[in-house]
Amino acid sequence: GQSLGYGFVNYVEAGDADRAIGALNGLKLQTKTTKVSYARPSSASIRDANLYVSGLPKAMGQKEMEQLFSQYGRIITSRILVDQVTG
Repeated sequence: GQSLGYGFVNYVEAGDADRAIGALNGLKLQTKTTKVSYARPSSASIRDANLYVSGLPKAMGQKEMEQLFSQYGRIITSRILVDQVTG
């Protein structure tokens, strides 16, 4: 499957999300520039710890994204969105 170039990362601690935004927002990956910001929280329990990530290289996989973001704290969940037609 090919990434659509964006995904989500949910941290246990809101401070970890803050650090990830500070360090990774605007990061150049291959030919892309990442945008990392807070996503709209789906529940109060993950408020301020749910990040939206765009500008990921299409070849980046789930494991690589988790390796990049795990430096900033414990991840609850993460996912890269992929094209539903091509997988």
